[in-house]
Amino acid sequence: MVMKEMVMKEMVRRNKMVMNRPELVLKSINAVFAKSLLDQTAEDEIKKVAEVVTSEGASEEYVFFDSMPAVNEFLDKIDYQKFKSFYLQIQNKEWQYGVPIKRTIIEDTVVNGLQPQIQKFIQEGVRSWVDFPMQLISELLLNGGSNNAFDGTPFFANSRPELEGGSAINNIISGKSITLSQIATDLLDAINRLLSFKAKNGRAYNRNAKFLVITPPHLASNFWTLQRADRLDSGKANIFANNIDILINYDQDITNNDWYLVNSNAVVKPFIYQKRKEPLFDMVDNQDEPIVKFFSTARANAGYGNPMSIVMVNN
Repeated sequence: MVMKEMVMKEMVRRNKMVMNRPELVLKSINAVFAKSLLDQTAEDEIKKVAEVVTSEGASEEYVFFDSMPAVNEFLDKIDYQKFKSFYLQIQNKEWQYGVPIKRTIIEDTVVNGLQPQIQKFIQEGVRSWVDFPMQLISELLLNGGSNNAFDGTPFFANSRPELEGGSAINNIISGKSITLSQIATDLLDAINRLLSFKAKNGRAYNRNAKFLVITPPHLASNFWTLQRADRLDSGKANIFANNIDILINYDQDITNNDWYLVNSNAVVKPFIYQKRKEPLFDMVDNQDEPIVKFFSTARANAGYGNPMSIVMVNN
């Protein structure tokens, strides 16, 4: 009987040692990581400002038009209206996130469980990848005054000669400043500006618009007030209440007071986010080192989409 108990204890000990191998801990990490990533995905939020595309190669090419044919009365023949095509290519890039974990922590990982240090590492990894698309879009916003859109004009520009008809398409507004009343004035100007954009054939770009503000964190409280309050400080009715959505750009610097108004209901959103390979963890295990290097990689990229569906308020 004693011998049988000793044999069973030895089997349990060996099983625990098997579970403590880095490659088996990696399987547990990926299982928890994949579930957590799915639970915390911000893709629905990103879809308000970007076309989310599954990429099938090293790059993707997108086609845009200077206008689309308008509906006219059918008299004696179909009117095949001509329009100009533009092409934009977005090349996928490789992205990585890595962290070293002490071998002793891995050795102490128990059956069907992960040490708190590893759990924390997974949570940080999930948050990094969830926030990643917005980081790319934040960079596009920051550089929109110098980087070109599909029409060869800077994404934020005072006019778009290739696209506009009788009036200029100017998606830059000079902001008055950042007090609540000044932001309210600028927001109304931005809405009117967005609704004024028309194609060469006179068709409005932003019919049935839904308004979303991309704001830096330090201006968010002003927009929350405009989103919820019945009245402004002046006593006037707040026409923005329940009419705007808010997306906080956490990567925008506190010294940057620019904010953006987006038509989240646009046929084509201001940005494109394409994903080629979802993140997944792997490892490098050099047996003579006291650490095991765990890392995750993905392939994706973002680029400019429709500049007529966004206005920058420059402060």
